[in-house]
Amino acid sequence: MKGILPASCRIIGYALLILSVFVPLLMYMFGMVDDTNLLYVKMSMKLVIWLALFMVFLAKAKEEDAEAASLRSKAMQYALYVWGLYYIVLLVKGAVEGDLQVADNSVGIVYMVLNVLVWEFFLQKRRMEKMFRRK
Repeated sequence: MKGILPASCRIIGYALLILSVFVPLLMYMFGMVDDTNLLYVKMSMKLVIWLALFMVFLAKAKEEDAEAASLRSKAMQYALYVWGLYYIVLLVKGAVEGDLQVADNSVGIVYMVLNVLVWEFFLQKRRMEKMFRRK
């Protein structure tokens, strides 16, 4: 799976992630968030997080080649396994506590976060392997 967005989208994606965390907090501190618009703030924050994670994950790497594409696919597979375990743990925890709504809490965002984390790990690992192979 090759990256379809330009490499600059990674930086923009990380900037959006930082903004999606701090802007709602600042809005709350300045009294801009109340019960009437809390749902909209929450939905927009999740939408920005989704957009940012897809931008980071689908942006081309600096040295995009077949190996980087295979790393992106491998990252998706590993993230899917970890996400499946996470979801099963949430279901069991919800069943034990009697609250099954726990499993419906932003599970897709957790999957994309895991995708990005595993992707970044593989990219850094690849960079280190190349660096030590040269010497």
